[in-house]
Amino acid sequence: MIDVTAIGEPLVQFNPLEEGPLKHAPLYEKHAAGSEANVVIGVSRLGFNTAYMTKLGRDEFSKFILSTLKGEGVDVSGIKQIDGKNCGVFFVQRGYPIPGRSDVIYYRSDSAAKYFSPEDLDGKLISNSRILHVSGITPALSNSCREATLEAVRIARRGGVKISFDTNYRRKLWTEAEARQTLIEISRDCDLLLTDPDDARILMGKKVDEDPLQALDELEALGPSTIVYKLGAARGLAGLSNGEKATSLPVKVPVIDSIGAGDAVVAGFLAGYLAGDSLQRSLDIGSCCAALTVMRRGDFENLPDRSDLEKWLSAKEQGFEVDFR
Repeated sequence: MIDVTAIGEPLVQFNPLEEGPLKHAPLYEKHAAGSEANVVIGVSRLGFNTAYMTKLGRDEFSKFILSTLKGEGVDVSGIKQIDGKNCGVFFVQRGYPIPGRSDVIYYRSDSAAKYFSPEDLDGKLISNSRILHVSGITPALSNSCREATLEAVRIARRGGVKISFDTNYRRKLWTEAEARQTLIEISRDCDLLLTDPDDARILMGKKVDEDPLQALDELEALGPSTIVYKLGAARGLAGLSNGEKATSLPVKVPVIDSIGAGDAVVAGFLAGYLAGDSLQRSLDIGSCCAALTVMRRGDFENLPDRSDLEKWLSAKEQGFEVDFR
């Protein structure tokens, strides 16, 4: 049994060693990246079985992605490789023009993943999973990716598989008007909805309540039984599960690269959910994973294993006035 199977586009990230505009960055690090890949890697590190479905090329970067996923214990049997197309890449610009924030420049318009279609889905893999995880990024890549995402959700629904959906709206991929109907359709079918105030506005067609606990009630009307509301580094997380509500305040940490924080929240929360943890503990795990992730360059490198997670949570309870020597 697979605990979490995800569909998405893995990419190679080039992250400069120094902050500032990319035109002045002479040296870069290479990282494996991609929202849904980050999630399955994070869940895998916390002790669960994960799988990933996508399309890759046969280029060196595609080989790097496959090697990384395999090395993190992710089942890659659902990944198809095709000739003539390459893995997408993107560059990160950190700390400019906004301090503490990162921006991205994509080179993915003809990537192999863009050609993923319903015919590429492994229905048995989905049906043999506890959770199918999808995001709002994949259906924005192409019509075939949109149809594949919707069909995967239908397969999961028929098979009694829980559906996790991170709205993850990307304005660089499609407009709000283009995105809204698809995001709503998946939100109404999902069991776990993970979103933020900006994406919630798109879903609801209006600005949601400033009070996050009231906003959860508005989002619950879409149908999901569990909601994680990502409020950012200053406000943390709010959550709802079967009528229960909870919040998790963020811990202030040095921010090196903010990219990947939202995916870390998803990975941590899903790990808590799979373990049968309380809503409060699941949110705290998500908050922990996000805080660790932003403390270094790359999307997932700082995601914890079970031992480091327990150390963090224990230290948090003690106000980080703790010595592990």
